[in-house]
Amino acid sequence: MKMKILSLNCQRGYQKGLEKFLRQTLQEEKYKLLILQEVDAKVLPFLQHPSYKLVRAFNEETGKESELCIMYGGKYNLVKTGFKSFASMRNDPRYGFKHPGFGLLWADLTIGNLPFRVGSIHLHSGVNQKARAAELEQAKEIFLKTPCVPKVLAGDFNAGYPGESSNMANILAPEFTWKTKGTGPTLDSRYSENVPHLPNRIAALLRLFNIKIPLWTDHFFVDMESAKKYDICCRVLPNRVSDHSPIEFIMGNKLA
Repeated sequence: MKMKILSLNCQRGYQKGLEKFLRQTLQEEKYKLLILQEVDAKVLPFLQHPSYKLVRAFNEETGKESELCIMYGGKYNLVKTGFKSFASMRNDPRYGFKHPGFGLLWADLTIGNLPFRVGSIHLHSGVNQKARAAELEQAKEIFLKTPCVPKVLAGDFNAGYPGESSNMANILAPEFTWKTKGTGPTLDSRYSENVPHLPNRIAALLRLFNIKIPLWTDHFFVDMESAKKYDICCRVLPNRVSDHSPIEFIMGNKLA
């Protein structure tokens, strides 16, 4: 068994290179799964391909489609899906309690006879790391409700403080292990939108002097049983198609 997965915050198509990157990635069918965040009406046309199916959800809290998305190969069997909104976890200066981007989308699938759960997560941005910790605790509880393995949780964790990624790993431990530890930063602040959030406004100011803030925001976590059973590696791709870099995840059988 070999599983290749791509995770990416699409930044709502803000960068010009996203369309070409996604269309080429799907055309080459390199990945069995794509775990995506910030997928809006602009990005959806980039995801049309006959070999893939989409999992999305309607967010009742915001009255809009969630911006989370999971794409899977059409040969897989989709068993069930679920969604948890994080819109009301904290007040957002731009959207109030109606931010459409934050939440957890998950899907239970089977590849052959192998059942597994995959989740696309987007935790709150901004200065309130307590909100992100609370959201992650909810995500862990949801993921542990199914006995199936592997369990793969990936996406934009918005970990902006020193040591916050490690704290998130501690929240998910011991049931999950942090597979992107040491892979390097994924967010380049010079490419962030200038919207009314304090981190974005600071990034916009520093961009005038070509100063970037690199952040370790995007991650993969895997259940401990699968981490012991399979060889797993992750790498940050160099493609500049968002303010976030894509992350590639490869899981395969251990060599004898």
